[in-house]
Amino acid sequence: MIAYLLFLPLSSFFFQGPTPAIINADTNAAVPYASVGVKGKPIGTVADAQGHFNPQQLAAAVANDTVVFSCVGYRPYKVLAAELTRHATIKLTPQAQTLGEVHVRANGWKRHRLGRDGIWGFTYYNFHLSTDKSPASIPGCEVGTILHVKPGSYLEDAHVYFGTRNYKNLRFRLNVRTLDAEDHPAASLLTQDIQFAVPDNAPKGWQHINLQPYLVCVGDNKRVAVTLEWLDGLEARDRADKNQWNVLLIPAALSATHRMVFRDKSED
Repeated sequence: MIAYLLFLPLSSFFFQGPTPAIINADTNAAVPYASVGVKGKPIGTVADAQGHFNPQQLAAAVANDTVVFSCVGYRPYKVLAAELTRHATIKLTPQAQTLGEVHVRANGWKRHRLGRDGIWGFTYYNFHLSTDKSPASIPGCEVGTILHVKPGSYLEDAHVYFGTRNYKNLRFRLNVRTLDAEDHPAASLLTQDIQFAVPDNAPKGWQHINLQPYLVCVGDNKRVAVTLEWLDGLEARDRADKNQWNVLLIPAALSATHRMVFRDKSED
């Protein structure tokens, strides 16, 4: 007898009930813009401001895939894709995060500027893949760079230059990550979720994110990955070229010493 192992895509047994919601297990309040991803695969999305997410964005998963729900300040929640239909709500448990011990030197602190401050370039950070057909597939994409830092440093401010864009309602999450043994961005160094929105009427130019309230410390690390995760954005209907919906230009350096990183979805 020959046995056949059949893998069905998640859409084959998707429920048709209410849109699932991600909530705080202690308060039942929504967890806005929580990340949803299939472990080890470029499949996933991001919840909206009310904690709801579109399960069709996970339709390429198979029954034995692990779906991970995560957000800074919460313990990740994992469930098999085949069991997702049993969950009308996903409850994330808050996780207390403590700051590491900091030694203050007698000679005080010194400020340094890291990264690139150019406003143009031959290369650009890109949240899109050639296979993308609409903005609905973008939430959860993450791009950034690796910076050399001095251990024990705090990050006070972040600046990102936005050039031409064909979007409105833009919202991002700023991530600061360690690097793993393979030199890939890994664990978050944040104790609080850092989100920021880009005003629709904002001209080209620098956007400033004040990091001081978040107490972002790099710990013992000499290099960290600083990235932007796409949370929300709608194509501008009044754009001139209807075929160019995927335009968002963030200048990057074309240099052997400047390393760009990209992740398609949160668990990829």
